[in-house]
Amino acid sequence: MESTDCDVLVIGGGPGGSSAAAFARLRGLSVCLAERDQFPRFHIGESLLPMGNAVLRASGAWPKIESAGFVRKYGAEFMLADGSAVKEVVFANGSIPGLDWTFQVERSRFDSILLEHARSLGADVRMGATVRALSPSRDSVTATLARKDGPDASITARWVVDAGGRENLYESPGKRVFEPPHFPRRAAVYSHFEGVRRAPGPRGGNIIVVRLEDGWFWIIPISAERTSVGLVTSVEAIRRGGDPTDVFHGTVAGSPQLCALMDGSRAVAPFRVTADYSYVRTQFASPRIVLAGDAAAFFDPIFSSGVYVSIHSAQVAVGAIARAHAANRALTRAEQRRYTRGLKRHCAVFQELIDVFYDNDGFSVFMTQKPPLNLGPGLTSIVAGHVRLTWALWWRFKVFLAVCRIQKYLPIVKRIAHGSRVSLRAA
Repeated sequence: MESTDCDVLVIGGGPGGSSAAAFARLRGLSVCLAERDQFPRFHIGESLLPMGNAVLRASGAWPKIESAGFVRKYGAEFMLADGSAVKEVVFANGSIPGLDWTFQVERSRFDSILLEHARSLGADVRMGATVRALSPSRDSVTATLARKDGPDASITARWVVDAGGRENLYESPGKRVFEPPHFPRRAAVYSHFEGVRRAPGPRGGNIIVVRLEDGWFWIIPISAERTSVGLVTSVEAIRRGGDPTDVFHGTVAGSPQLCALMDGSRAVAPFRVTADYSYVRTQFASPRIVLAGDAAAFFDPIFSSGVYVSIHSAQVAVGAIARAHAANRALTRAEQRRYTRGLKRHCAVFQELIDVFYDNDGFSVFMTQKPPLNLGPGLTSIVAGHVRLTWALWWRFKVFLAVCRIQKYLPIVKRIAHGSRVSLRAA
């Protein structure tokens, strides 16, 4: 078994891992990145948030993303599946400047660009390498890598950033402990399509969210021809509906809005199913190991927070590591708590938005064209990813949540009547 040494071992070559590797190299740290797959590879989570643009700029990857020809995203459109209500959220109308737009991305290309950027900065990128064991000591962590094209390798690093996603591929007490589930069990059925109808002009780059009574569809334009389309509903609905692809097509057929958008389209990739993807681990950091992105937590794809949280947490994690590294010590308990609590506070705002979305009364307030008390611009900035709440955003968000709660008992806005449900005809 061969042995190598580096300052930082990064697990995972997705956006979080590649960004962590880039930030570590920019700090002058030597980096080895282990990715179990070969790139390019398929992945969902194609819709970015404007708040992530600054992180990509800080990592140095932004010019490469900007020149890649991805679809520009200026906002989001939320609509009912029967076509009775539509609301467009335009990022430029938010109260925080600089969050006007971002990109919709085909993740196979996007992830490869970020990984190659990390490599260009000097990261030692190892594809087809899976971390199977971590053995932390006082001053370092020894990792065992199982490789597809050679013998196992042993790597000793001062630090580990685990950005390897939700799977627990190595024994670790920190990755076995989760907070009590906040959300019910949900599943997504999705594929890529050609021929999905789009609005003309800049609106054609918007993500479209089509709300059902018991679920929703995402429609994300990821290239001039290709569109990512997925159905999210409960695990139980998918199970009762029989074949997930039949549930997908049956639900489209039962929705006038979806029929209009999908008419004449065809799937150009296999259908995939992902289930039980909402989780939060209890601790995100230990003295020498820090969890980033999906390795720490993932809630729900509705507000496109996945990539942003991954790259943001990577930036914060490397900052904490670099400060401790310069002082020649491990992360203190206070630093571990600060990282965990800070990231959980960041994610909690998305969690509250997700609660509103799945609550029919709260969603009625969200869909109001002009929310009461001029809350719209602040809410737009939060939807754009500005979840580090300033005072002006904080009190507006708290008032918005209060209005959503009051709506249950005293209608402040017109209640939405959902006309479409997930199809269970295959049951």
